[in-house]
Amino acid sequence: MEGCMMTLQEIIDQVQSLSIEDQDQLFELIRKGRIENRRDEILANAQEVFRAVETGTAMRGTFEELKSHLLEDEDTNSDGFWDMALKFRQVMKQEGITFEDADFADLRDRSVGREVAL
Repeated sequence: MEGCMMTLQEIIDQVQSLSIEDQDQLFELIRKGRIENRRDEILANAQEVFRAVETGTAMRGTFEELKSHLLEDEDTNSDGFWDMALKFRQVMKQEGITFEDADFADLRDRSVGREVAL
């Protein structure tokens, strides 16, 4: 398929044109591929941690101490929201922490709200 790029919508249309059985098989292949990719990420992170422990560069401390270290600003503690969001993303990537949709599945309160007397 060299030189042939499909848009996301075209891919979705193609998947929807498959039989249910073929869609299930495709989804299972994608799921297994994602699991394997995640295992590779976890392995790489574990190897990095072991190297840090071996070289003595691993940080040790309580959760609060480590969190404080990750969030402290080297300069003036004047980072704005965007800078902190970027720093948060960088730490998440370095630590190999990911969120999946399932992590937020029951997070939202779906109630209609409270009653108000008018």
